[in-house]
Amino acid sequence: MTGKPRIHHFVPQFWIRKFAEPDRRLWAYDHRSDQLREHSPKQLMQIFNLYTIEPSGADDTTLETVDLNKIDSQSSVTFDRVLNGDHSQAAKEELASFLAAQVLRDPDVVTSYNPRAQELTLSLLEAFEAPDFDTFSQAWQTRFHGASVTEAEFKYIQSLGLRGAEDALDKIITGLDTTEGLPELPFTDAVRSPDGRKTVRDRLLSFDWTLKTDPSGRFILGDTGVLYNKGEIESLSAPLSRATALYLTASDSPKPNIISATAAAHEVETLNAESAARSRRWIAGNKAELDRLRTQVGAQSLPDAD
Repeated sequence: MTGKPRIHHFVPQFWIRKFAEPDRRLWAYDHRSDQLREHSPKQLMQIFNLYTIEPSGADDTTLETVDLNKIDSQSSVTFDRVLNGDHSQAAKEELASFLAAQVLRDPDVVTSYNPRAQELTLSLLEAFEAPDFDTFSQAWQTRFHGASVTEAEFKYIQSLGLRGAEDALDKIITGLDTTEGLPELPFTDAVRSPDGRKTVRDRLLSFDWTLKTDPSGRFILGDTGVLYNKGEIESLSAPLSRATALYLTASDSPKPNIISATAAAHEVETLNAESAARSRRWIAGNKAELDRLRTQVGAQSLPDAD
């Protein structure tokens, strides 16, 4: 036994606590067991060894214990600032950093790293089909947002010849298969490095931000957390607490601060339905609302966390 933490939260506990009742009791529905009951945030929205990496035989849990812990500690303060009325540009930018990290730490994104890295690696062979570097670079960067290939690298790939390039890429892909990510290309860099989160963060800051309040405190939190369309993010919503939810919408001229508004009843119901429908296993929040939504939750579940 190494004593290293193996239960990794993909939705941080400080966020889950925002959905407790005024008496601090936290209700959650587990659609694996079809039970609605009181829980501790520590028991919810977690997976065994989700963020453990093992390049070259190492056993590294520091993404969970150091990097994500730092992000969560800083973001907890930002959450409180925003929920207590600081809707400034500075608060917006800090919250955007957390949301970007949250998008990248999601289990679906983490588990997609290996096949996505293989797809990116194989796509380099298209250098032999492109008429010139500019054509290749434009098409490649459109396909893989935030990635880049220099002209020198493009020419080097071509200099290997098709067979030589295929052999080199085969070794890279074999490494990805056997190590769950090479030491040179760990999926953790996307979360660990601010540069890795910058593409998502900049996209989020291109929207108008509206914080909507429900005086009845009916918003619920699903274990997907941040809700957005897959691929190019065209909008985003996230329940931040029982009483508040954040909505990001497209804008040609985004306002620098966060706008405040009251949530209409249908907006609360729609967001809750989406949170429930996209949940993998858990939804937490208003007990009466959870009971109403439980029939909408599917049977898909996450790997065991125990």
